[in-house]
Amino acid sequence: MTILAAEPDIYPPDLLDLPADPTRGRCWWCLHTKPRQEKQAARVLRKRALPHYLPSVDHVSHTPNGRKIRSRLPLFPGYLFLFSDEYERVEATKGGHLANVLAVYDQDEIQGDLRQIQRLLNSGLTVKAEPSIPVGAVVQVSSGPLEGLRGTVVRRQGRDEFVAVVRFLGRGATIELADWQVERVDDRRG
Repeated sequence: MTILAAEPDIYPPDLLDLPADPTRGRCWWCLHTKPRQEKQAARVLRKRALPHYLPSVDHVSHTPNGRKIRSRLPLFPGYLFLFSDEYERVEATKGGHLANVLAVYDQDEIQGDLRQIQRLLNSGLTVKAEPSIPVGAVVQVSSGPLEGLRGTVVRRQGRDEFVAVVRFLGRGATIELADWQVERVDDRRG
């Protein structure tokens, strides 16, 4: 497998300083990518000179032999942000890496939020993504041998766990699961 050099997270570098321009129709869009296609989508956007932001963090893992592997991973897996007019938005969809384009209704809020994220990432401090499923949420296991089971997310000893409960007894069992293994569901049972 070819290891690619780290690429810029933001294009152009002053993107977050540019004001939204309603007269030209320039605004922020949230691009939802196909699984593990964030970086490739960003490469396509950069090649087409389309302004975008893919917040990324450094990640270190180890091989079974103990060798360190350093990589850059998206802070928000599956998402990147496009700043464009309508024509550029349509151009962005032509790379084949996107699942959906989400409209952003509060332009000032998204720009402020992205500036804060950029400031955190530029601080030199360790930045970690917050889990997408909060404690107390009802979830369903989406893959693996427990696929389809429903339970609740709890936090014990600093770790998120999945709890399957026998409600009648008021007792349950827990396992540790990662966010990517569960999806949030509506708890209303019919």
